[in-house]
Amino acid sequence: MKQQLSLEEYKRGELELAIQESRRGLLVHTSITVIVIAALIVINVLLAPEFPWSVFPAIGMSIGVAFHYFGIRHVTRDVHRHQSDIEFEVTRRSA
Repeated sequence: MKQQLSLEEYKRGELELAIQESRRGLLVHTSITVIVIAALIVINVLLAPEFPWSVFPAIGMSIGVAFHYFGIRHVTRDVHRHQSDIEFEVTRRSA
């Protein structure tokens, strides 16, 4: 038999899940970025060692990871806002 969750337990669980998903997404994004940058550096060294063009996509991709990092720093605020919107909507409908 399923145990009933209190509203506070549900809110806390939703927040923890959102934080875990955000961290997992950042880890995947960072891993892929590192692999691609490493491959570009190898290609650059092998095919065109006279100019370090691989620096430019590395900078661009690193900026993307940085934005992702700063975005997950706001997960708590976003989840609380989402929960408040739901509570407002439910209260409005029941009134």
